[in-house]
Parts: sequence; structure tokens; C-alpha cells
Amino acid sequence: MSTNRHYSSDHPPEGFISKRGLLESGSAYQQEVIRDLHWLIYSPSLMTPPDTESSDWLFTAPDIDAQLAILDQNPLPLISQLRQQAQFRLGYYFEDLVRLYINIFTQPTDLKHNIQVSRDKTTVGEYDFLMALKNGIKVHIEAAVKFYLCTSDDIHHCDLKDFIGPNRSDRLNRKWQRLTGHQLQLSKTEAGKNQADALGLLPDRHSLLMRGYLFYPYHQWQQYTPPAPINPEHLKGWWIRAAEAGSLGSDYQYVILMKPRWMALARCCFQETLSNTELTKMTDSISTPMLIARLRFKDGLWRETDRGFIVPDNWNMQP
Repeated sequence: MSTNRHYSSDHPPEGFISKRGLLESGSAYQQEVIRDLHWLIYSPSLMTPPDTESSDWLFTAPDIDAQLAILDQNPLPLISQLRQQAQFRLGYYFEDLVRLYINIFTQPTDLKHNIQVSRDKTTVGEYDFLMALKNGIKVHIEAAVKFYLCTSDDIHHCDLKDFIGPNRSDRLNRKWQRLTGHQLQLSKTEAGKNQADALGLLPDRHSLLMRGYLFYPYHQWQQYTPPAPINPEHLKGWWIRAAEAGSLGSDYQYVILMKPRWMALARCCFQETLSNTELTKMTDSISTPMLIARLRFKDGLWRETDRGFIVPDNWNMQP
């Protein structure tokens, strides 16, 4: 399978597979960890960093799909390398997937992760990954998977500050500033330089690996024009208040996506699914947002068509 990530013509080359098609192709894998690895590899970046800080170079390894197919037959060695916290913490799980990908497909000569940087016994930052490539280049990678809901009603003029995390404690503008202005600059601080130097991994290059979804108000969710530096090809979903959940449609089945099942497209047997009536009953009095996938039956399974958050009726109106 060819990724066909870049093409310059208005007409894609013969054999081109759309980004949606690439993500859907990951549903063929039997093991969830392999489907999530596939999603990490083929989903678009959430943001558009400068070319010098892009992580696209990571995903140019040969024979990725053939290797994933082999791993799908025997996933236990991969699963055994996941931290226990990864069962519940999406951030840990995503970092573990990045680490597995780097080790399998990039095969660095040295790799360190979650390296705390301290000054005067106070933690001032942390490197997600420091590694040395076979060609001697040393790289610092920051990795993040994020999900934000757009709270603007203006489909053409939303701002980064309008994108809020489901628990309302996180905003995209702050996260972007933290990633680009602090975390990627860590090796330029005295404490960060000393820590990387001591490991023999002072980076020559810095890359940002950011994946995730942005969710827009349901009734116009596909019409929003995102502001720069959001990637125009980012993954989109919708959000809707619980009182309106009935309008999501009775011609779908639904599944509630619990962490860490927030990445790869959902695929379910019928017993895991809910009707619209069952869904609205379950979400009628929720106190926190719930991520839902809408499903249609295809090739023997119920498969995700799109996804979104159902939020409490007073979400984003709370103090």
C-alpha cells in the first residue's frame, strides 16, 4: 500500500488512496494495538509546524504495512511493552505507541524517553524522546495526542483559543504555545542542554509529532474553516449537547469510546452497539463529555462513519 502523502496536481495520481481510506484500511487488523499503530502512522498531523520541525520524516520507512501485518499475527511482544498506566491514560498509551514505532521502524542506535530536566532540584521540563539515528543525527521529538471542541459559532472565523478540551482545563492556544515555545526549545536552555549532553544526545534536530481530532458544533461540523496553524487536513468530528442527542439519527448504531479507544476508527460487533434510543437514555444526565462513534454495518462488522462528543447541557457554561 502506498501512503501517497503528497501530490501537487488537482488530480491525484492513479492508485491514490484518500486519507480517510488509509485510516479505514487499518480496520483490517485484528489487534487493537496494531490498529492504533496504523492510526498513528497514517493520520494527519493536527497542526502544521514549520518544515524544520515536522515529524513526517519518521513515517517514510519501507514496508510499513507488511510489517504491521506480521505484528498483527503476534502482538504479545508489543502489548508487554505498554506501561500499565496506558490502559487508562491516553497520553501514556500514545507515547508508548510512538516508542514502539520508533524502535521497530526507525531502529535508532540510542533512544531515551520521558527524561526530566531539573534546575536547582526543581523540574523545569521533560524531553518526550531523545534519540540517535544510524546516520549519527540526534533528534528530540515531542509527541502529543489531543482532542479539542470548538466553541465558536462562526464557521469561518474561529480562533485557537476557541478550542477547549472535554474537561475544560486545556485550550489549544495554550498547548500550542507550550509545545512550540517551551518543550521544543528545551535543549536551548542551560539545564536542558546539560541534561541532553550528559546522555550524549544533544539534539541536532527537533520534531513535533501531534495527532488528534478537533470537534465542531454538530449542525455545521463539516463546514468550519480552521485557523492557521491548524492543519487543513486535520481529523474532524462533531459535538452536541445531551438534550439534542436524538437528532444524531436512528439509522445508525452507536458505541461509547472509552479511553484509550480514542484513536483508531471503531469497529464493533452488534452486542457492543447502542441504538439512538438507548444512547439518548444513557447520556440524558451525563456530568462529563462522552466520545461516541456513529456506526454503519459493512463487511460483517459495525464500522465507524464519524465521531463526536455528547456533552452535558450546561457544558462550557459552567464557571
